[in-house]
Amino acid sequence: MRYFFPFFLGVLLILGGVIYWTREKPLPQEDFSKKVFLVDQIIQGQLHEMGIPKKNIFLDQSSPKREGGLTWRKSSFKIQVSPSHSFSLIEGDFRRSLSSLGKPVSMRSSKISESLQLEIKVLNRVTHQLTFIPSPSSTPKAAVRPKIALVIDDLGDKDNISQELLHWDLPITFAILPFTPFSKTLAEEAHRQGREVILHLPMEPRGYPQIRPGEGVLLGEMNEKKLLRQLMKDIEAVPYITGVSNHMGSRLMEEPGKIKIIFLELKRRRLFFLDSRTTPQTVGLQVAQSVGLKAMERNIFIDNSAAEEDIKQQLEQLIQLSLSKGKAIGIGHPHPATLKSIKEIIPELKEKGIEVVPLSALLE
Repeated sequence: MRYFFPFFLGVLLILGGVIYWTREKPLPQEDFSKKVFLVDQIIQGQLHEMGIPKKNIFLDQSSPKREGGLTWRKSSFKIQVSPSHSFSLIEGDFRRSLSSLGKPVSMRSSKISESLQLEIKVLNRVTHQLTFIPSPSSTPKAAVRPKIALVIDDLGDKDNISQELLHWDLPITFAILPFTPFSKTLAEEAHRQGREVILHLPMEPRGYPQIRPGEGVLLGEMNEKKLLRQLMKDIEAVPYITGVSNHMGSRLMEEPGKIKIIFLELKRRRLFFLDSRTTPQTVGLQVAQSVGLKAMERNIFIDNSAAEEDIKQQLEQLIQLSLSKGKAIGIGHPHPATLKSIKEIIPELKEKGIEVVPLSALLE
C-alpha cells in the first residue's frame, strides 16, 4: 500500500499533463476576430461562386455575443436558391472551403422541411447561421424553350482551340482579347461564319500589377480622357463586335464613376455589356441600368476547376438553371477539358429541349 499512493499521484500528474497539452488552446481576441472575418470572406466567396444575386440574401439577425473573454457578432442569413442548387453540393462546397481555416472552425448541417441550415462555429462559438430556402417558383411562359448562352473567354491567343470552336455546329459566343496574335483574324472568321463576337475587355484586377490582365487594360488611375482613348483602341482591335465583357476587373468593376464613363461610350456605340462577375461587389448592372445600357451577367463559371468531373457538374447546374429560369449564361475558357465536356452534354441539351443561342439573344 505504501507504493500505491505515489504511483496513483504519478498517474494523475501524467494524465493532467496529457490533457493540458492536448486540449485546444484558446485564441486571443485578435486571432479569434481574424478567424471570424475569414469565415465571412469564405461565405461571401461561396455565395458569389454560386451566382446568387444580392437580392436573394437576407440578413435575419446580427446580435452581439460575449463568452469566455471573447466578443463577436453572430450573423444569421436566409438565402433563396433556385432548384438547380443541390443542398448536398452546397453543404460539401462550404465544408471544403471552411476546412482550409483549420481545427478552430467547424460546421454542422441540418435539413429542416425544405431548407438547409449550416451552423458555423469558431472555437465552439456559433458565429454564423445560414439557412438556404428554395426561391418562390415563377410560372413559366407557355411554349418557350429554355435557352443557354455559352461564352468562351480569353480567345485570340491560341489558334488551334479557336479553329475547333469554329467547326462546331453550335452558336458559341466568341469573347476575344484585344492585341493577341489572332484577335483580328479570329473575329473576322467568326463573323464570316455567323458567330457572335464580343470584346473581352481587360480591366484592372485586385493585385495589379502583379496580376496582369494583358495589353489594353483599363485602370482605375486613368482619367476620363485616358479611359476613353484606351477603350477606343481596344474596340478597334477586335472587329465585328456586338458587345463587351470584362476580363478580370475585380477592382475596376467596383468603381461606379469609372464604369459609368465606359458604359456611356458602349451605349453610344450600341454595344451591350456582359458582367463576368469577377467580384461580389460589382456595380455592373446598377450602373448599366442608370445609363440605359443593355446589360446582363453570367450565371455560372463552367471551369473554375480544370477537373473534367467538376466542369460537368457546373454544366449540369447551368442546365438546371436554364430549365427553372428559362435562360442561363455560362462562361468557359479555351481548355481541352472544357471543350470536351461541352461536346458531351450536347445530346442532353437536345433531349431536354434546351436551345443554345448567341449571347445577345438573351438580352430581351
